[in-house]
Amino acid sequence: MNPYYSWQAWVDQMMKQMEQQQQMIDQLQKRIDQLQSTEPPAKTVIEKIEYHFDQLKIETLEGTLQIGLTPGGGDLSDIGDLYNGQGQHPQLPQTDEQALHFLHEYMVSDIPGWMNQYCRDHEREISNDHKERMIADIRKQLPQRLEYYRSENPESPPEKIFHQVKAEIQHSIAQYLDNLEGDGQG
Repeated sequence: MNPYYSWQAWVDQMMKQMEQQQQMIDQLQKRIDQLQSTEPPAKTVIEKIEYHFDQLKIETLEGTLQIGLTPGGGDLSDIGDLYNGQGQHPQLPQTDEQALHFLHEYMVSDIPGWMNQYCRDHEREISNDHKERMIADIRKQLPQRLEYYRSENPESPPEKIFHQVKAEIQHSIAQYLDNLEGDGQG
């Protein structure tokens, strides 16, 4: 057996494999060039959509209106499901008792976050214990504030009184925090 033959066969086999690999590299390079030269498919871009419901004039409202997608793509058994956990009410109060109930919910669900944001925005330090005492104090005053606005305007709808008391709450807390001396830890 000729020792050069086995080396020659091995070199020939390696040359053949290198040629096959070079052909494959050339084919892949052509495919890359082809893909790069084609234009990507047009993308659909949806700009911000604003709804101005206050500009609509509705004389008769019947049926169901659903705008947009539901959270998580799931079905909602009740429109109120959209508001769960967000501190918002799916309806406005129809009675003074409902207004008082909604105000108590507002004090628990929305005011703590609002106070935290206000303190951050106005660089105020106040302990959580102090905030809780403030909220408890305001909650005790809610029935009297509701009665005050009712006596001022007996014909006012409960939803208007509800919004007046909410505005007074935020204004009073802001005023208190702005005038707070020291670190508010007490």
